[in-house]
Amino acid sequence: NLRTQLNQYSALKNSLQAIQRKREGNLSVRSLYGIVNRDQCVSDSEYLQTLFVAVPKNLKREWANKYETLADMVVPRSCTRIDEDDEFALYSVVVMKRAVGDFTSKARENKFTVREFNYSEEEAAEERENAMDVEEQEGSKFQQLREWIQTNFSDMFSAWLHIKALRAFVESVLRYGLSVDFVAVLINMTSRNLQKTIKALKDTYGYLEDNTNSSSAAARNSVRKGKSDAAIGSGDAFDMHEFSTVLDETYTPFPLFNIEWSFDRDAN
Repeated sequence: NLRTQLNQYSALKNSLQAIQRKREGNLSVRSLYGIVNRDQCVSDSEYLQTLFVAVPKNLKREWANKYETLADMVVPRSCTRIDEDDEFALYSVVVMKRAVGDFTSKARENKFTVREFNYSEEEAAEERENAMDVEEQEGSKFQQLREWIQTNFSDMFSAWLHIKALRAFVESVLRYGLSVDFVAVLINMTSRNLQKTIKALKDTYGYLEDNTNSSSAAARNSVRKGKSDAAIGSGDAFDMHEFSTVLDETYTPFPLFNIEWSFDRDAN
């Protein structure tokens, strides 16, 4: 459920970021609505079309010298500077419609970016409405996801600790045998004093390892009481020291489980 909700929110967030890039990016990717006016476009012409070209600022002089010859049928002296940012200058140029493809290709070869843009009041209104709709959906979905996480975190955390408690009980029975006679303790430690605390516990309760071996041997002997004494040698006693080569350094003479978590107290 969490994965599904995260995927839904991520899709909305990506859509919103794409819209924001169009609003806030440089002139080679930014939406031209709000920058270009209707008066700056040749409209209702059967033969002519206005193109908008993003030119790197270091190539402005080259653009001025080349734009009329990039393709046939470019209207002479039709170039007009529309806007400029830190990286690009935006120019308009008028060409014959049948020369648009050739002009676009030659412009790309010279590192000039022809923007695909045809001014339309309807498209401008649709773009604004779509941006507002995505912003509203993203905000709403974020709030839903946040509430869902806050609601379910308590249940998940309780279930996690419940499993830890079950493991502590089962491992203690396996370690110490029956009847049940042990105490489970929760210790709050920081990463700085973790190893020091564990060492102190090992030093204090190291004797439990010997008791465990004795209890295990006694329980085994009790189960095998029908066998002859000759069949039960001293070698049958369970000795953890025999497994010292395969046990890692985390072994302790008592069951020990770490509950690791990290909460950002500054998070909302």
